[in-house]
Amino acid sequence: MSKEIIKLLADANIHSYGSIEIEKFEKQMARYFEREYKRWQGNSELPEQYNLSSFEGELAKKETNSETIEHYNNEFALYQAFLDKEFMAYTMAYYGADDNSPVINEKLSLEQAQIEKYKLLVERAEIKDGHNILDLGCGFGGFMKYLLETFPNVTVTGINPSVVQSKYVTESLIKYNSRCKLVSKYIGETKSDEIAPNSYDRIVSIGALEHFTNFDLLFKHLEKILKPGGKCLHHIIVSVDTIPQFLNAESTLMADYFPGGHIWPYKELQRHNKHLRFVNSWYINGLNYWKTLDEWHKRYWDSIEHLYPKYLTLNEVEHWNKYFSLCKAIFLPNRGKSNGNAHYLYEKT
Repeated sequence: MSKEIIKLLADANIHSYGSIEIEKFEKQMARYFEREYKRWQGNSELPEQYNLSSFEGELAKKETNSETIEHYNNEFALYQAFLDKEFMAYTMAYYGADDNSPVINEKLSLEQAQIEKYKLLVERAEIKDGHNILDLGCGFGGFMKYLLETFPNVTVTGINPSVVQSKYVTESLIKYNSRCKLVSKYIGETKSDEIAPNSYDRIVSIGALEHFTNFDLLFKHLEKILKPGGKCLHHIIVSVDTIPQFLNAESTLMADYFPGGHIWPYKELQRHNKHLRFVNSWYINGLNYWKTLDEWHKRYWDSIEHLYPKYLTLNEVEHWNKYFSLCKAIFLPNRGKSNGNAHYLYEKT
């Protein structure tokens, strides 16, 4: 990073990764979330008590759909700058931290930690060679790529309404591999000739369910397209306890980054057993996501001369800088035991 760029941004009150100012800000935010987690510790109230239900209403908030997609439709060079170079995975990487041993494996690179996440997903989803797999909200296609490289006989379909991400998936995967296809729509808008009934052995979503409101309706869709005996695994951000302001993004600063999003309490998805049989769930310690975000933040600043001013305005540099700092602060308190990710396994009987 050039000193000139760093000074110019600092003069605009935009401070770089590792600076005294940004570390002070992140500590302040982490203390705020730590107080909130203590305030709501042990709260097992259902979301319905706070005027939100995962059993009724629209599949997702239509009024914020376009804003949600815009977060994933930023300049491609931005994502290319901070995501891992192998899979461009825009979700938590797995560094081995769990609640019994909340310690990050510092020997792992971001690229290696993303592979560790994929291995965990394959194990828990019980994916086998020859399966037909649906990647719901496939992002830049990282998991699709991993599956195609790992299993010579799987077929994979990705669903993604993002223009920027779909373009990358098409150019990097679809053009060169007959075992995969892409549907650039929302799951609720797909037709039977695009996503056929009773056709998938496995459905996996990674960082997609945060944008859904009505899980009952979603699982009704998924039940139709799973084969009998098929399974789905969902990877999603959760809080351990019910934290009211996390239930709707519009109640917090999350609305600036994930409009229409939700952080559901860990036990919420376990309540859904109507269309698909709930099999198991696992909480994943939040330090894994803190480390992922910290690495993204570092890489973002390592590339700041490339990004600013060619691709990002001054306001956008600040926007993304705050995004990394605020998100890190959410996962750091209580050694990652209050807010993290979870895996949920379901089966079609």
